[in-house]
Amino acid sequence: MRTKEEKGDMKVREIMSRPIIAEDENALLIEVAKMMAELRVGSVVITSEGKPAGIITERDLVLKAILKNKRANEVKAKEIMSFPLVTVDAEVSVDEASEVAAKKHIKRLPVVENGVLVGIVSVRNILTRKPEYVKRFYPRMHLLASGWTLDRLERTLSDCEVYLVEKSVENFKNALEDVYDELDELVDHYVDDKELKAIFESLDQFYHEVTGNGEGKKEISLDEQRRKLDEILRNFRHTTYSRKQQSISGFAGGSWWGDYRHRVGKELRLPYKRTRP
Repeated sequence: MRTKEEKGDMKVREIMSRPIIAEDENALLIEVAKMMAELRVGSVVITSEGKPAGIITERDLVLKAILKNKRANEVKAKEIMSFPLVTVDAEVSVDEASEVAAKKHIKRLPVVENGVLVGIVSVRNILTRKPEYVKRFYPRMHLLASGWTLDRLERTLSDCEVYLVEKSVENFKNALEDVYDELDELVDHYVDDKELKAIFESLDQFYHEVTGNGEGKKEISLDEQRRKLDEILRNFRHTTYSRKQQSISGFAGGSWWGDYRHRVGKELRLPYKRTRP
């Protein structure tokens, strides 16, 4: 059964950050800046008579105050806030919210319910749950599977290598099928990922050879299976390690590393050939 996330009907209230951080429009900028520093937030919603009127972000502080030599203890929040404020209802879908944010070129959307501020949803909130939306905000970037996503699959594929040595046929085919099925899904998800596609194509051929599902395919020997699997794993390990290195420093080469649905520890693991004692 498809989840709400997969069907695209996840609501903003499910991913928004709360509680909302707000300040009155007549508050001095120094008070707003202190609040942001103390609470470690990148934005504060500015209200007028209790209703949302604008927003001040770190970018606003830099461009509209610091670079213009304005004194933070003399300037009021309403003088530099960005307005009019674009908000979304808590029951709006994440898909709709991302469309609004991308179209308006804004990174944070205050969330309201019956006219009352209840939270804020950011581009980061959205992309954490829906990494495929990255092109809406960064159209020049390519969405690629992250090294942390590939790492777990590469480990499972490495187990296949061990199962071949042990001649554990059932374990080998089960593990291989798990990797095959998920890579198949990932390729459909990360359509721009040429390296991932190449890995899957080589595994696809190997999978059908060893399972006998391909038309006109003859059974290949154990030595040939091990040779082909080793070749696939070398490419897999190289791609996994390379992406894990690059993702540690953030963006690299105009690419966004999407974690898909899988989270694993982010220790950097050198590519190696797995063995069992």
